[in-house]
Amino acid sequence: MTYTEPLILVFGMVALAGLVRRRRALSTIGILGFLFMSWPPVDWLLARPLEARYSGRLLPASPAQAIVVLLSAVRMPRPNRPYPVPDQATFERCGYAAYLYHHWKPLPILVCGGPQRAGGRPTSTAMREMLERDGIPETMIWTEERSRSTHENALYGAEVLRSHGISTIALVVEAQSMLRAEACFQKQGITVVPAASGYREWGRLSEELIPSWRAIQRNEVTLHETLGLAWYWMRGWI
Repeated sequence: MTYTEPLILVFGMVALAGLVRRRRALSTIGILGFLFMSWPPVDWLLARPLEARYSGRLLPASPAQAIVVLLSAVRMPRPNRPYPVPDQATFERCGYAAYLYHHWKPLPILVCGGPQRAGGRPTSTAMREMLERDGIPETMIWTEERSRSTHENALYGAEVLRSHGISTIALVVEAQSMLRAEACFQKQGITVVPAASGYREWGRLSEELIPSWRAIQRNEVTLHETLGLAWYWMRGWI
């Protein structure tokens, strides 16, 4: 279950109730609620508070001692598919980290991601393999293999960084997710140079004016990050 699925169900039920009871106000609320969640200009607007402080520059603005990449999700190997499959966010993050290594500075890269289930293979090993395929030497890749959340990425990742004498990092996640990730590492005493791997870009007008599932997915991320910031603040993790 995602954050937005219950809202879609609620708005759908409100619209249906309005049609059944012939109450135009209810139907209008349900339809407008669904349009609010699925209309691209709304998702662009809602993402601004999370992305606004991170410029769209291609390369980080300040020097760093290492590059850190956080996991999004990876489907691990199975008998009928003996290789891991990263989700789009993980693929783009690792690709951008490799780009930074080749076109910015050849810094060591720390990949953070523990097992998805007890006794499973750490997901960071799949990220290591992706970076190696992109031409990063094995000796320049470090792995953090215990974390299962952004808080633990920073907690355990900071231990690895400190063991190598690293205090300043270029952090690679999407701009929409950077605020919480940056705050987590700063809480651990690590100085962060944001290196956002993706921004909410304005597309063609024909795409941006039509409600879409992509807008719902982007609003899912915005809601996840907003609730995550509140939860992490209450727990004292940021």
